[in-house]
Amino acid sequence: MDEVLKSSEESKYKWIFDLIDESHKFIMLKNFEGEIIYINSVLLRLLGFNHDDIGENYDFFFKNFFLNDAKKVEENIYDITLNSRYGFTLRFKMVDNFLDSDDGSRICIISTLNFVRSEFNSVHDINAYLDLLYNRFKIIDMVDTGIILIDKRKHIEYLNKAACNFISADYKKIFHKDVEGLLKSLDESIEFDEIISKKLMVYNVKNSGHFLSIEVADTYDDKFLCLILKDVTEKLRIGEIIEKSEKFNLMGALAASLIHEIKNSITSIRGFLQLMQIKEKGDPAYFDTIINESDRIIDLAMSYLGVVRNSQNENETDLNELIEKYMVLIEAEAKQRQIEIVKKLNEVPMVKMDNNQLKQILLNIFQNSFQAIGIGGKIYLTTRFNSYKNKVIIRIADNGCGIDRENLKKVMMPLFTTKKDGTGLGLPICKNILSKYGGDLRILSKKGVGTIVNIYLELRR
Repeated sequence: MDEVLKSSEESKYKWIFDLIDESHKFIMLKNFEGEIIYINSVLLRLLGFNHDDIGENYDFFFKNFFLNDAKKVEENIYDITLNSRYGFTLRFKMVDNFLDSDDGSRICIISTLNFVRSEFNSVHDINAYLDLLYNRFKIIDMVDTGIILIDKRKHIEYLNKAACNFISADYKKIFHKDVEGLLKSLDESIEFDEIISKKLMVYNVKNSGHFLSIEVADTYDDKFLCLILKDVTEKLRIGEIIEKSEKFNLMGALAASLIHEIKNSITSIRGFLQLMQIKEKGDPAYFDTIINESDRIIDLAMSYLGVVRNSQNENETDLNELIEKYMVLIEAEAKQRQIEIVKKLNEVPMVKMDNNQLKQILLNIFQNSFQAIGIGGKIYLTTRFNSYKNKVIIRIADNGCGIDRENLKKVMMPLFTTKKDGTGLGLPICKNILSKYGGDLRILSKKGVGTIVNIYLELRR
């Protein structure tokens, strides 16, 4: 019923609304109870709004948002101060008169507003002023940074479109509302006093996957406080990538230095063993064994040094043949652990890669599988060629304990490990080697089910 009456009232005044919207004067209409039923376009524009912003709630908007102060001067004359969207107040003399129809009956009350103190000499001056404000604030609405202007009572005096988008709220529903409650609606962890104290805070907004920075900006006006809102999700992700890269570079430098020293020490030991072999008349087989093992450690050290330096030993290789060669060592350990390795090596093109580095990748991944399976279980090794991506894929899958979701996100991070005697270097080293060849390493895993490791080798000519 109320909706019917409201609709009837709107149609009754429609022609008057259209008429006063044509006027360049500041005009409001009231019913006989003193409720605002309409504000014309030029007054709304002066205050920074339009009819869509108000949503036909003129009386509510006027009394709760626009009206700052009102004093009765005479019977039908008032001295009123109105708030604008732009953060300042405007003072008017408002004169109320009855609007009569042709037959002399009263239709409503028409209120005409005039500036009490005005530097405007004409309508042209007013329009120029409005255009200036509109264009300036239109620019502010175009930026993707949220801006919220707050008064001393912590009430919102202004916010741009980006701020409305950040907090997923309609301007007219939050204008003059308490900013603390608004920020709490984003996330319970957001504390207004903490933001004011620290000047800059970053929050992980609940259920959004986004990080929001809130910064206090200087307004050079004691009456107002300005908050700057920015979506820093991508910035933090880039920072995380840079941090990982720096960590990996540091790890590479330390590893290179350490391995270089190990290689030098083993070389010295090897030299002294050869001298002892010449002087001693014991069984030469012992010396030969020790020297051979020393050579193996030196080769391994040189192989690791290749991780942090570009390899000079890249040759076109029959991948399946190379895998079969290295599988002799791997299958020997698998047999000891009672683990079955099932191989399916399909025909693939020749790949150009340092053989020792490929060996290091295979040893690292198989070692991880052995430790995940323990005694018993199976490992499946397959090779295939993806002609669409122009990559050769080596897949190593096991039915071991698997990796939980949280740890799976971290396994490629240098120095991350869940093993008691682990270094956290194996997989990052493997990924780094492959990246130098345009390849990649991807892991799929489910806790309690198993793990699949895909090694991608890009064909290069």
